[in-house]
Amino acid sequence: MMEEKRVSKKQAISNEQLRQIQRVAESIGYGSIHLVFQDGVLVQIDRSEKIRVL
Repeated sequence: MMEEKRVSKKQAISNEQLRQIQRVAESIGYGSIHLVFQDGVLVQIDRSEKIRVL
């Protein structure tokens, strides 16, 4: 009979990372946020901001 293995899965996005994403989102006038995941876990937050000159 095979024993069941319990695999502890990491949280994809922590509460602190959610707060960081929110701060970035609130500070961008025009732009984008790119989230990078590795093995199902957020490892990088990229921010691109556009500055409109008219």
